[in-house]
Amino acid sequence: MVIASDVDLDRVRKIHQLRSYRIVAVLRIGVVAFMVGAMVVSSPRFEWPSQIALVAFYSFAALTALVLAFAPFRLFGTSRFVEVGRLEPFVFTIIDVVVLTGFQLLSRDGIYPLLIMTLLPVLVGLDVSSRRAAVVLAVTVIGFTIAGVQDRLAVRAIGWPDTALLFGLYAFLCCIAMVVVRIEERRVRSVADLSAMREALLAQTMTATELLQRRISEAIHDGPLQDVLLARQELVELDTAAPGDERVERALVALQSASDRLRQATFELHPAVLEQVGLGAAVQQLAAFGAQQSGIDINTEIDYPIRSAIDNIMFGVVRELLSNVVHHSQAKHASVTLGIADGNCVLDVADDGVGVTADTMARRLGEGHIGLASQRARVDAAGGAFVFLDPPAGTHVCVELPLKL
Repeated sequence: MVIASDVDLDRVRKIHQLRSYRIVAVLRIGVVAFMVGAMVVSSPRFEWPSQIALVAFYSFAALTALVLAFAPFRLFGTSRFVEVGRLEPFVFTIIDVVVLTGFQLLSRDGIYPLLIMTLLPVLVGLDVSSRRAAVVLAVTVIGFTIAGVQDRLAVRAIGWPDTALLFGLYAFLCCIAMVVVRIEERRVRSVADLSAMREALLAQTMTATELLQRRISEAIHDGPLQDVLLARQELVELDTAAPGDERVERALVALQSASDRLRQATFELHPAVLEQVGLGAAVQQLAAFGAQQSGIDINTEIDYPIRSAIDNIMFGVVRELLSNVVHHSQAKHASVTLGIADGNCVLDVADDGVGVTADTMARRLGEGHIGLASQRARVDAAGGAFVFLDPPAGTHVCVELPLKL
């Protein structure tokens, strides 16, 4: 059985943390609405100024959290993964506890502010860290107890037995929230294990595929290509001895075309240049082949002077993207940029053709065209990002993979 590494677990945890962070950010807006409703329904007018100030502060914090949760840099930036700061959710959760406890203390008449505090375990229950959730829930129980004791309505109107029952229900709700957090934590671990297993299986599959491609490439190079070159050489000698035969000239042209295509096929299957001089030169040659084959002006900007274990993966991605440019884009110009940024190999491929999006790729996958989809899955499994950007025209794809030296 494949067990997830700390890196795999951290990656999955960050993804789930961002999802939970966004859900809580949206729910927090609803809490603000309930606070306004409780103030209007149950609080006397003389309490409104202090409550309005507190609600205004909380509204600002809620909107700030919402903007941060859905900010563009959360989707794709210089780092390969979306990420939430370690203290960011904790800070906003502490604000939740302080504000709702303060709102209850400022509301001396009315049970609604106390009931609003029962939303705190719901917000905390979406966390993915049991340690952080335990600390926050303990603080919320203390805050709820203080608020309940100070609440004149709870003490005088419903009595201490009922108040104790209310505290018990709140503590039970906090326990349920803690159980939910623990379940979510185990689920994250399971997802990380499955992700690691998927990555291992895909790596084995791609290794077998690369080995098969190498064998096919060597077989073509050592067999049919040599036969074609030998036949062409004999025709050249025949044409030299008896020039002027148009059939010989046509045969020479056909054999030259066949040898060029066989060379390109062996290169695309397993480029020797990738092992000899590295990914940068291989991508440069691949772009030159594509430009020669299609007539598209393919500009390259390559700054990749190193060797990495992910070079084969990135070459497969470039090959598939350029194949799409050559055969489907109907473009006049295209560009390939390859470099290193923040410990990642960064690839950028763009053209001014008809355009391909993630939806187009999904449709082609349904039709049986698995090239781009398989490369995207391979990038995802290797811990990278494969993103279709939204240019004014054409297709623009950005790929990032963490370097493995």
